Amino acid sequence: MDQERIGAFIAQCRKEKNLTQRQLAETLAITNQAVSKWENGRGMPDVSLLQPLCDILGISLNELFSGEHIATEAYKRKAEENISKLFKEKQIANLKPVKYVFSICANVALSVAVTELAVGLVGNFFNSSILEAMLINVSVWLILFLASMSKLLYDKKKLKHLKYSGACMDSEIEDMIPAAWIRVGNYTSCRIVCRFIYKGREYKAVSNYYVLSPFKRKEDLYANVYIDKDNPAKYSVELFQTGR
Repeated sequence: MDQERIGAFIAQCRKEKNLTQRQLAETLAITNQAVSKWENGRGMPDVSLLQPLCDILGISLNELFSGEHIATEAYKRKAEENISKLFKEKQIANLKPVKYVFSICANVALSVAVTELAVGLVGNFFNSSILEAMLINVSVWLILFLASMSKLLYDKKKLKHLKYSGACMDSEIEDMIPAAWIRVGNYTSCRIVCRFIYKGREYKAVSNYYVLSPFKRKEDLYANVYIDKDNPAKYSVELFQTGR
């Protein structure tokens, strides 16, 4: 559900009823801070408050979840869309995010750098040349850490931006492209190819590298593709796997 859209709609309906946030809150026996939180898109009403809220605002649950007033002829279609969205969100909530390779690289690089620094400091008591060698190694690992973190933060910022201002597309995972450049035990890096349709045209989206077990099939994966509405070629892929 689009919390910001729903929140703006609650505020609109409240004003149409000539109610203040405090008056609405008192009627529902909650704090006006809770109402403010809803209207700012930072939260949703508790399930027990949904129907009472709709009764006060003179709207239906379907309209609340849609974030708009719905004409009679479109009511059934909107209800089906909302049910589909709720099912999709519940499905995603039961999935586990796949480990992003640059997140693992950053953690490993930092761990190795700290370990080598500790070894150098301890070894310095026995041989002064050990610390110098360890500091050189630490510098290399810190560079790797900073490079991995930069890539990780850039991709997270891009995903967050497209989640906020873009569109989430229903996609189909078409292929998995393994890469041989990183492998730990039975795990390997892999890119996911997704296909989606936007405004009647088919597009492909290729994810960044994720770490997967070789036993994972594409049927065990689920991908969200977020796109720029004005430029579908600008996208970000968020990958999940089943909990099995």
